Parts: sequence; C-alpha cells; structure tokens
Amino acid sequence: MARRTYQKGYIYQEGRNRSDAWLPKDPAYVQFWRDVPGDANPRKQKVCLGICRTRTIAERAAAEKLEQLGINSTQTFIEATSTITFKDQGQIWLKSLANRKRNPLEQTTIDTRRYALDKWIFPFFGDRLLTDVNNLAMRDFVDHISHLAPSTIRDYSNIVKAVVASAINEKAEELFPRKWNEEFIDAPIIEKQNQPSTTSEGMAEILRYADGQFRVLYALLGGCGPLRAGEALGLEIGKHISEDCRTLYVRQKAKRGKIQPNLKTKHGERDIDLCTPLAAMLRDFIGSRTSGLLFCTSTGKQLLQSNTLQDSLHPILKKIEHEKGGFNIFRRFRITQLETAECPKALQHFWSGHAPTHVSERYKKLLKQRDWRLEWAERIGMGFELPARPVAPYAPVIVFPKAG
Repeated sequence: MARRTYQKGYIYQEGRNRSDAWLPKDPAYVQFWRDVPGDANPRKQKVCLGICRTRTIAERAAAEKLEQLGINSTQTFIEATSTITFKDQGQIWLKSLANRKRNPLEQTTIDTRRYALDKWIFPFFGDRLLTDVNNLAMRDFVDHISHLAPSTIRDYSNIVKAVVASAINEKAEELFPRKWNEEFIDAPIIEKQNQPSTTSEGMAEILRYADGQFRVLYALLGGCGPLRAGEALGLEIGKHISEDCRTLYVRQKAKRGKIQPNLKTKHGERDIDLCTPLAAMLRDFIGSRTSGLLFCTSTGKQLLQSNTLQDSLHPILKKIEHEKGGFNIFRRFRITQLETAECPKALQHFWSGHAPTHVSERYKKLLKQRDWRLEWAERIGMGFELPARPVAPYAPVIVFPKAG
C-alpha cells in the first residue's frame, strides 16, 4: 500500500457548502481518512472542532487535531497498515537467535524460550497483530500468568518485548518502538530468590556418600575454580589437564550428549588451578588413562548432567537432609570460599569465567604466571576435607566387536 500524501482534512459546517458564508456561531467539523489496523482500506472519519469564528481558525484547529490523532504520522501509518502477527514475528525471532553470529545463544537457552512461546505466549496473544502488543496487552498477559513465579513472569515478559523489538525495517530501525510502562504493567517485584548453596560440613557429607567418579566431580566443582558442571564434564584427558594435574584448561563444555566449543560466556575460556590434595585425588582417579573424557559412562560416552543429578546428587542430598539444589550449590560454595579467603578480585574473576572489572597492568601480568596462581590455589585450599578412603582409577568398559 503506497504512502498517502499529507492530509489537511476537509473543513465544513453541517448543511452548508464551501461557497457559503461562514457562520461564526455554528460548530465546525473536519473530515479525513483514517488507517485501521488489519484493513488495507482507510475509513472516512469526522471530528467536531467546536465553535470557530472563522474558517481560518477552523483550519488551524483541524491541523492541531490531526496532529494530535497522528493522522499524518509515519509511525501511525506503519502500525495501521502492518499485517504481521505476533506469532509470525515470534517465529522469525526464534530463527534469528539460532543464526546470529554475535553473542550466539546456547541451544538450551533457545529451547527454553521456544517452550515459553509455545506454552504461554502464543496461546495468549494468538493471531493478534504485532502492532496491538502494547502496554495494555502486556498488563493483560501479566495478569494471565500471575500464578507463575515473579522471575518467570519477568522472563516471559522480556520475551514478548524482544519479539516486538525484533520487527525492523530495511534500515534496521524498529517498526514498533515501545515505551514500556512498568508501573502500568504492574508485574510482581522479584524479591530474594532461593539460591541453594552448601557449607564445608555439607561438602564433606556429600563427598562421604558419593562414589567413584561422582566424588571426584563434586570435589572439583566445590574445591577449585569455580568450575561449571558442563565445563567439568567436557574435560578430556591429554588435552585439558596439565601433567601434574594442578591446572585444568577450560576450552569446551559438555551439554546434552554433545561437546560444544562455545562456553557460557566469552570469558569462559580460562585456566583453573588446583591445590595439592585435590590434584592428587585427580591424578589417582585418572590412573593410566591417556585420552578420553575425564568423566564418562562405562562405555566411554559423555556423562549427562540430568542423569548425574537423578542418580547421584539428589539422592545424596535427600539422604543427608540437605536443601535440594543442582550443581550450582558447589559453584556458590566456591565463590564464597574465594571471597572469605581474600583472594584477589582479578583472580576471582579469572577463575570464575566472569568479565573482569578494572584490572591493573600488574594483575594482567600476574594472571599469566601459573606459579602465582598455584600459590593462591594452595593458600585458599578447598574449604573442606576429602574422605579418607581413596578413589580407584576409573576404567571404562572396552567393548570388543563380535567375531564373525
């Protein structure tokens, strides 16, 4: 549909022709064409301007009214003539997440957002036009999902906003810019969230009941780094572990049965240093193995996080009457240990895989010195005691092909 020319409107008084004399005591009207969302054809509309003593005054009042109504606004025209639905744009947005090169998202993150769209957002907005997704629609949506957790409501609302913002023109400018009114939308405020962690005593209890490779995994997650579970499960012998077992080279992660080269953040690629007791435990666990995943199934395949939680960690936490949590309990414990041990902030950020704040030239040089990092790893220690019983070297079953 071609853009129409600027409208001044048709000024008139009811029952009179344009050639008739203007009546200063009769009301004036302006007639114009108005675009209607979802309709390719504009509709004729009139508005009363009130008493205007002269035609010139009426024309001036008409111009102000048309400006107020946005009749000649480019944005009004775009929104009124757009036929794209929220669902269509949502699908486009999902594809862009998977294909973008800048800050690519993990597949699990994309899957989570697809679930939110399919389960909650698409059914509510249905085939509503994207132009109709505004503050009022957002408030109705928040009311619709009010029984969910405040953090979930925030996440789902942000997805709606991202879908609307993803509609752009050929100049990469937003087609439907929105000024979201949070007070009007009235989403619940997120108060203190439940973030399970553990203590030194809790770590010792968990390790006491953990068997084999699970004990080594939990000891690494809680006693060094901090190290993320996917990063630990992605470690390969001969590639990511130093000969003395005192440094782990985080270069990939394991997720849903696949090895992924992209880590959670761009600062995730890093070296993590271990204290002597933890390194000795790791060395004993590796034994004579020279290659393969550090943690794996009996057939050498990747150890899945979901199976580890279900078969090992959650049963242990239930047995020792510990607050239920995932692998993040170890990460939070380790971060607390680093803070209480007065570890240099630059080293904390480095080991954690977080974006560093201002780092002096001195620390930039020190972070590259392994001896300095090992000294701090030894000084901080693990923050818990390892069980007395040793961990036997792990040897995956070798499956030979059948004869014949």
